[in-house]
This record gives sequence, structure tokens and C-alpha cells, in this order.
Amino acid sequence: MALSSTNVIKVIVVTDDLERTVKGYKTLLGTGTAPEDNEEHKMVRTPLTTYKGRPITDTPMKVESVFSDNFWFEIIQPLGDNDPWAAWLKEHGTSIYSVCFLSDGPLENDEATMKAAGYESIFKQEKGYEAYEYFDTAKDLGVLIEVKEHY
Repeated sequence: MALSSTNVIKVIVVTDDLERTVKGYKTLLGTGTAPEDNEEHKMVRTPLTTYKGRPITDTPMKVESVFSDNFWFEIIQPLGDNDPWAAWLKEHGTSIYSVCFLSDGPLENDEATMKAAGYESIFKQEKGYEAYEYFDTAKDLGVLIEVKEHY
């Protein structure tokens, strides 16, 4: 069974120097333009955030996006030490962290697909109007797979 969509919407890069990494991507890609978001966001689900199956409330970071024609790079500099981005940076240094696919929904279907393939969820956030989840595919794929659902 495959994911509900193979539509890549973003690539996340984790770095210890946001300004340097953003400058490098903008030098190569230009500044690009953010995709239009004409949808009205409505709270559909109760917000939650879990890391390794436990609730988490603090994920301090600096974030900037660099846009290309068909997806964007989300560049994250973790400022804490108890979240998946900080753990990745500590182990891998500045590098691509994840590739994000836009789910056809619901996210739970893709979650079941990933679990059946042997990939556990390490981080999940529901913002009320969208949800995303990271799966531990690094050993096999070299990066994590993120699946995002817009309600």
C-alpha cells in the first residue's frame, strides 16, 4: 500500500546557522514567491503535539522558507534540545531533515500505511486546521518522511 499522494510540497532543512543556510538557498534559487493560500482556516480538530508518543509544548526555533516553483524549503534552526529537529541536528549536522508529502487525507490513512511499512511516528502536530506527522524512515531513506493534511 502506498501513501495517498506523492505530491511533494516542501523539504525541511535543519541547520545550526539559519542566516547562512537561507542565504545559500536564496543565492541558488532566488527568493521565489509563497504559494497562494486562499482557504479559510477553520478549527476542525483539537490541537495537539506529540514527540515520541508523549505530549510536548516547547519547540523553540527560528524558521524561514525559501520558495521554488513547485515546492519550498523550510529551513529550521532549533533553539531547544527536546524536539525532533534538535535531535537530528545533533546527529547529522546541517542537512535535509525531511521530505513532506501532501496527504489526500485523512492523515490516519497515511499513518496506517507508514506503520504497515514498518515506520513509526516520531512527531505529530495537529493545529486544528491542519496536521502533520514525521515518520522514522531515516535508516532506509536517509531522511524522515513527513505527511501533511489540510482539513
